[in-house]
Amino acid sequence: MIEEKLIVSDTNIFIDLISLNVLDKFFLLPCDICTTDFVINEIAWPEQRAEIGKHIKAKKLTVVSFNYKELLDINALKINSTISMTDCSVWYYAKKTGGRLITGDGKLRKSAEKDNVKVSGILYIFNNLVEYGIFSMPVAATLLKHLSIINPRLPKRECEKRIGTWRN
Repeated sequence: MIEEKLIVSDTNIFIDLISLNVLDKFFLLPCDICTTDFVINEIAWPEQRAEIGKHIKAKKLTVVSFNYKELLDINALKINSTISMTDCSVWYYAKKTGGRLITGDGKLRKSAEKDNVKVSGILYIFNNLVEYGIFSMPVAATLLKHLSIINPRLPKRECEKRIGTWRN
């Protein structure tokens, strides 16, 4: 179950969900979903930008911008780490709001967790889509199998475990 009212998403989560054509399902979860303007600016493909734009326009996705002081704080995270400004922006915002950071980036995950930020990945999203009845188990298994093929960075053993459980 989703514990936090706020989910802060990194770029790679949006790209994975768009590649499966299920981004709209993500916004059915019982939480507020936001990202930063850095993430939006990182989405380069027009089709992906259009898909994200639909959810911004429908007020399902909140895009956060930062003031000068906040940008200095984000830059301080950047100076003290090896991750991008975009990643630092979602880390900063999740920490500031107490939201859950959703990312598939291992370096970002480790840095944010060291900073006591709650971090999860795409499997957390899949678990909740099944738990809330947005995906049936067989649909989730099929989609996760497809995603594990197109995104080889996913944790193979964890994906296989879920696929096996959801298929049976």
